[in-house]
Amino acid sequence: MQTTAVISTFAWDKLDVWTEMLNHGLASDNDLYTTQNSKELFLRQPDVEPEDNCFIANIENVPAGMLRVTNESKTQRAVANLFVNPQHRRIGIGRQLLQTAIDHANKLNSQILHIQVAVNNDAGRFLLEQAGFAAVRRYWKLTKKNREIYENTPPNGYQLRFFKKGQDEKALTELQNQSFTDSWGFSPNTVNQIHSKARLTKWETDGILILENSNGDMVGYNWTHRPKKNNSTHGYIGMTGVHPGLRGLGLGRYIVQAGISYLNSLKIPNITLEVDANNMSARELYLSLGFELLEETVWYELNLKHQKLN
Repeated sequence: MQTTAVISTFAWDKLDVWTEMLNHGLASDNDLYTTQNSKELFLRQPDVEPEDNCFIANIENVPAGMLRVTNESKTQRAVANLFVNPQHRRIGIGRQLLQTAIDHANKLNSQILHIQVAVNNDAGRFLLEQAGFAAVRRYWKLTKKNREIYENTPPNGYQLRFFKKGQDEKALTELQNQSFTDSWGFSPNTVNQIHSKARLTKWETDGILILENSNGDMVGYNWTHRPKKNNSTHGYIGMTGVHPGLRGLGLGRYIVQAGISYLNSLKIPNITLEVDANNMSARELYLSLGFELLEETVWYELNLKHQKLN
């Protein structure tokens, strides 16, 4: 049976509803549970603009699903994340939210719309393919038991330190953009975005490891994330970057090992990360460090420009 939901844009007085639904969607990973305060910090980041880009689906005033559309105007791409509460699935809510995402991406003048789903999510993949999306990329979620403590001596001519809040935002932004210029799906960051991301929690900047050369230039980094609760069992490695002109020197391996050792020092027994399955050098580096495949996801793409021409 198909049901029509009422879809409205996000309002700050619905932050508790948004947070509860988000946590419901993350029920398989307790370490990712978030609070209203941390969710508010996330939604107030530059360019998120939740009152324009976030939506809630209601059935008889009961929240049934949510949608967030990220507008990456520099690459003319939009990225959609949607979730439907289990008790409201298979009645058309996902299709409604998907159409809302398509309509909103068109409103943003995006050329393409991307959505990521688990490879074993048959219903989600079928829904996307029925709407004209095509599978274009695969990503791997990798995990490992954190038992190693690596040698902390940096390569000759380099030194390791932690991110300095209020000083390193510009250099980190430039390095990240240089490191990922040719990476699929990457949208250049602004200094304001990095400034905000480094302050999403009170401990975030502690987990950003910086590698610099003898001149004090930032040449590599590893952005780790601590768990959000004291008894968490997982740590996360987010972005890892090395200046393009210094690849092949083993700096990437060193900075990743430094991140692993840092999480080990916090007594975190498991580490997860995500990597583009097509990025052979990064993928093989992580596998050689003992990471194993936990989950595979598929990125789907809708060519909005082609749609408009037709």
